[in-house]
Amino acid sequence: MLKRYTDSAIEAMAAFYEEHGVVKLPGLIDPEWTTKILNVIDDISKKADSPPPPGADFSFGKADGRVTIRYMWRGIPLIRDFMLNKDLAEPVARITRTKQLRFWFDLTFIHEAGQQNNMGAGTPWHHDVAAFTFKGLQLPSLWMALTPADAERSRLLFIDKSHKTSPGYYRTPDNPAPANGEKDGFLEVPDFDQLIAEGKEQVITWDVQPGDAIMIHPYTVHGAKGNTGKDASSRRVAITTRWLGDDVRFLPKSYTKALNQVGIAKSEIPMGGKPDGEYFPLVWDELKQSPAS
Repeated sequence: MLKRYTDSAIEAMAAFYEEHGVVKLPGLIDPEWTTKILNVIDDISKKADSPPPPGADFSFGKADGRVTIRYMWRGIPLIRDFMLNKDLAEPVARITRTKQLRFWFDLTFIHEAGQQNNMGAGTPWHHDVAAFTFKGLQLPSLWMALTPADAERSRLLFIDKSHKTSPGYYRTPDNPAPANGEKDGFLEVPDFDQLIAEGKEQVITWDVQPGDAIMIHPYTVHGAKGNTGKDASSRRVAITTRWLGDDVRFLPKSYTKALNQVGIAKSEIPMGGKPDGEYFPLVWDELKQSPAS
């Protein structure tokens, strides 16, 4: 189901992650499970134009050439079993050097192939932390490829070492600038394309195959170009997961808005508190090396 990396491989990945803010985990998921997960996503995505069932936690988003699905783990047993597997959490915990690791949520991206040579929407340069309800450095995203991604099929692009220098950037629409023009400590995203062209920033990227994963620091700036493939076989599907380590605390930009997010109000986490409860299950505990009950 999941690849077990050697201690030396984990240490090498941890060192690379700490230096560059991103690291590739090759062959993390075996083919049988990539197929199972992809089949579930294909089935659910057919319902993207319909409202979720009453009381469902999962939701859809749509843009030109792109569909997103959030919180599948809350309603689909196969996805839940996969996400809460300690063998998935272990490399994430060890690379971020956290003793305990909680699961937060899953977010699936389906980038359809371009139509009539027009690519669909890509993902603009951003980093995730500004839109997160929680804050901390041990708050990684694990992005897992379910189809190939390359220069044509919306592979991820990362600004090298940006986790060391990037402040909080606005991320539209999840984290827009204040409508009244007030300052709140966040900055506009620079023109990274221009900075790259001028040689002032460097890009890290990898071609990936189904089952490969990439771990991303919460402050690492990243994005993706639109899918320029010409037919349905060129679509790009990936599922990213958010994880909460030892130093993570509940520090939303807006407490009122945070209460509208899945599980926040029900969990009753105080401002500055640690995540806890059924919506933030403990998956890895270094002392027990198993899910804690």
